[in-house]
Amino acid sequence: MFTDIAIARRHAFSLSRSLMMVTFVIAIGQHYGVITAEDADGSVAIVTEFDPFA
Repeated sequence: MFTDIAIARRHAFSLSRSLMMVTFVIAIGQHYGVITAEDADGSVAIVTEFDPFA
């Protein structure tokens, strides 16, 4: 979990480029997390999406 959105975005971008998968930054209360697209379901609040193919 991250408390700073900028750090979460940097990690999500790096993970997206490393795995060549879509990643999301999600909001969980006052914290942020990074997940891959295949782990996401409709119940999370997506803040940012990183697509390495776009």
